[in-house]
Amino acid sequence: MKELLKPKNDVVFHCLFRKGNEAITKSLISSIIGKEIKKIELNNDRFLLQKYPNQKGGILDLNATLDDGILCNIEIQLADKGYTEKRFLYYWSRNYGGQLVKGDAYGILNKTISILIIDFELEKLKDIVEPHTKWQIREEKYSHKLLTDDLEIHIIELPKSIKMFERNENNKLLQWMMFLDNPNNKGVLDIMKKNENIADALWKLEEISEDKKLRRIAELEEKWKRDEISAQLYWKETGLEEGRKEGRKKGRQEGRREGRQEGITEGSKKQKIKTAKEMIKDGLSIENIIKYTELTEQEIETLIKEINVND
Repeated sequence: MKELLKPKNDVVFHCLFRKGNEAITKSLISSIIGKEIKKIELNNDRFLLQKYPNQKGGILDLNATLDDGILCNIEIQLADKGYTEKRFLYYWSRNYGGQLVKGDAYGILNKTISILIIDFELEKLKDIVEPHTKWQIREEKYSHKLLTDDLEIHIIELPKSIKMFERNENNKLLQWMMFLDNPNNKGVLDIMKKNENIADALWKLEEISEDKKLRRIAELEEKWKRDEISAQLYWKETGLEEGRKEGRKKGRQEGRREGRQEGITEGSKKQKIKTAKEMIKDGLSIENIIKYTELTEQEIETLIKEINVND
């Protein structure tokens, strides 16, 4: 069999922890929040913020409702794109505030848990050895006092988790992080013997990995993310230089900002077009291409015509 797809790829993650796979999803979330979940309802809508057309959008890998109506979402970030804390707090706020519609009383708001799994070490947490941190609203002098438990944010750093696993192989949270990071690791086979839910997840992942179309989509998305990161770094450097030149005329700070943004935007667009062309040649649907490149239907149809002419 081919090498298993990695669950930390958000396409694979979404397919693995979906409706029908409630048992393994409950196990994963329970290991993170430290509380056994008895009931879970999964929402397959990955576009959490599409009902706010005038706001910035965000794609979450998992959106679920737990016991007592508690809302829970999980996001996986493979690279540090900056403003991680602000972005994540924004996602939490949209989940929390999104429960209300005009005329609703604040009393109906349910506790909202956000879980962020990152494949890098967060700069602000570099002095914390533990891979898992839990954040709430507490009083500064009396830290044992919670203002409310409605806000609960968990941050898990994969690199730290892998290091910590070597010293605590029976920790269920670390076992799940090992699986998410790389199910092809031989150590995951040993974990299966200790954790039946991970054994079940591995079996389901084998099925997913045999789906040729899904494998191609996952590989393209992973490639697109790598290319996007490279493009952003390149255009950031180029943009900064152009910004400095412009800054001599309009002001150093303004020039840097404009040059950087213009470069990043142009580089990202080029990578999206490149990825879209590959997906078109692989016969993927326009719907999927729109989802994973964020290009418009008109832009994709133009690319299709261009490819047909060249062929």
